[in-house]
Amino acid sequence: MRLIFTLFSVLLLVGSAGAQKITGIWRGYFTSSSLAARDMPDERYKYEVQIQQLSNNSIKGVTYSYKSTVFYGKAELSGILTLPAKSLIIRETKLVDLRIKDRSEPCLMTCYLDYARIGKLEVLEGTFISVDVTGKRDCGSGKIYLERVASSDFKTEEFLVKKKPENPRPTPNISLPPAGSSDKGRDNMAVKPIPGRPGTKSPAPLVKTNPQTTPPAVKKSTPASTNTPKTNTATAKVNPKKEDPRVQAPKPEEKKTEQPVVPNKEEPTVSQQRPEQVKKVPLPKVLVERENNLVKVINTSEADLVISLYDNGTIDNDTISVYHNNELVISNKKLTYSPLSVKIHCTRSDPRHEFIMVAENLGDIPPNTAVMVITSPSDSRLRYEVTLASTESKNAKVIINFIPKE
Repeated sequence: MRLIFTLFSVLLLVGSAGAQKITGIWRGYFTSSSLAARDMPDERYKYEVQIQQLSNNSIKGVTYSYKSTVFYGKAELSGILTLPAKSLIIRETKLVDLRIKDRSEPCLMTCYLDYARIGKLEVLEGTFISVDVTGKRDCGSGKIYLERVASSDFKTEEFLVKKKPENPRPTPNISLPPAGSSDKGRDNMAVKPIPGRPGTKSPAPLVKTNPQTTPPAVKKSTPASTNTPKTNTATAKVNPKKEDPRVQAPKPEEKKTEQPVVPNKEEPTVSQQRPEQVKKVPLPKVLVERENNLVKVINTSEADLVISLYDNGTIDNDTISVYHNNELVISNKKLTYSPLSVKIHCTRSDPRHEFIMVAENLGDIPPNTAVMVITSPSDSRLRYEVTLASTESKNAKVIINFIPKE
């Protein structure tokens, strides 16, 4: 029984850790080789995000991006958190403050991040795309890495400021008077038992004096007085004997009822939490060693989709593998005019689908290129075409976000 309860408690702790809030301060960097707006290719910019997670798992907050005195920008953000996948989408909506030394044009970023915990370290890592403030020109894409930190390099937003000084001040003032008054009452109570203790010694001599005063009365009424206490003692002895089995009888019954009920309630909760842990797919080595270049982000309200890949142009023996949310779905297949297809079903609990094409070779004409066509069997009008190119050091990634109709 103890082992079952211990296992259940551990699983509850794991579940609560998985559902941990991401409200807080996250700081790190972003890199890109094509940020035309900031005109700093292949350079690293510092990036800080202050996040507030709301009750419906939507997100709001601010971002700070900066690089010494060359560039500084503050923007408001909005987004959404997907708990089963532990992924979030953050979109910069408006620039609040901006300082640029050169003539470059500022851009707004959309970040696709995944949450991970390594010991005590909490990380948000992923990719981003960016457009200019008008939303008409592409500013490029890149990578983001953030860690949870305790303090900000800038002004901490009001939703992160803990108003602790207000609570302790009134509480001691309120608690001290009643505590003092209770202490006085306790002191008075403590004084009362002191005379009471010698009082216990006084009844002893009173008992001794009673038999001295009563002997004449006792001699006359001894037979009557002796009979009555005997009957009283007999009834007094019978009553506790009857109470003892009554008290002991329900105890084993309660233990028997508790034992089958407790495991029955615990078992379904354990089974519900175990599949969530099994769903986690480790990141394949090829996705870690190579750069995953984000090519396209597609938002759709269609739940059923078909993803097909064709050779782009002349068939030159290009061989690819495709990963769907880090899981291998196409392995070492040659691109031809016949499609390599994958069907997916999107749900509210699993709205984000990430496809990464990995080049197994460069074919006869490098690089390895393909055309991805996305269609829906329920809507013939829906069709997306994306051109992908991958090498032995760079993969091509497409993200599909399912946004159901309300």
